[in-house]
Amino acid sequence: MTHTLADRVSYVTGKLRELGFHEVVLAAYRPGVTGREGYYKLLAVKSGYRVFVAELLVGGEIAKYSYTLLHGERPVLRYDNAPHHPNIETFPHHKHENDEVKPLHDSSIEAFLEEVRRVIEK
Repeated sequence: MTHTLADRVSYVTGKLRELGFHEVVLAAYRPGVTGREGYYKLLAVKSGYRVFVAELLVGGEIAKYSYTLLHGERPVLRYDNAPHHPNIETFPHHKHENDEVKPLHDSSIEAFLEEVRRVIEK
C-alpha cells in the first residue's frame, strides 16, 4: 500500500489517540517533492509511557522505520529495520524487547501498537 506523507502522519496520529495517548507531537516533518516521500517523527505520552514513531517514505512505501516504547527512561520495546543484526532470520526487520533482540515477522505500526497496548494494560 502506498501512502502520502501527510496521510501517513494523520493515520498514525489517529492510532496513537485511539490507544489513549495524549500530547501527540509532530517532532519532525520533512516532506519530499511529490508528497509520497519524506520523513516524520511523532512523540506521544500516556501514563508514564512514551512512544516514538519515525518513518521514511520513498515512493509512498515505508523504507525505514523505528517504533519505540519507553517506560520512564527505560526502553521496553522497539521495532526497526536498521541493518545491524544480520543473524536474525527476519533481517533487517527485528525487535528489541527489553535487552533482547528477536525476529520481527510483522513490522507494521498496527502490530507494534497492539504490543504497546498489551504492555500498558499489564
